[in-house]
Amino acid sequence: MTPVSKDAVCEDDGPVLDLELERNTEAPSLARAAISGFCQDRELSPSTLATITLLVSEVVTNAVVHPRVEPPGMVGFHAYCGEAVIRIEVTDPGDGFTPKQRDPARLGGGYGLYLLEKESSGWGVEPTPPTTVWFEVAT
Repeated sequence: MTPVSKDAVCEDDGPVLDLELERNTEAPSLARAAISGFCQDRELSPSTLATITLLVSEVVTNAVVHPRVEPPGMVGFHAYCGEAVIRIEVTDPGDGFTPKQRDPARLGGGYGLYLLEKESSGWGVEPTPPTTVWFEVAT
């Protein structure tokens, strides 16, 4: 698993979406709806929109499930649309983590970071509390 440096951030002054989501089971669906609306007028291919939506769902789900903190809590969701890329940042109140390879013997779950690795044009983790996972998808 090889996250890209945070230096890969967008430099353009494009549209921005900022949300604070409650850290609960509804957060992934709210984030999917928000990113779909945000991307609606962006002339993205159906495949690109599907990839962005899938990755948003995976990363927000991880932010709800994995932090070792007591509820309630919030998940920060930031989307930025540059000229050739959409960047998503998801922040949770967790203590951070170091990305690891997915165990191929594991039968269920564990696909979130694997999908980021395979489908995004860049991604990374800012592991110090709070934890931020970001990814970019070329448009």
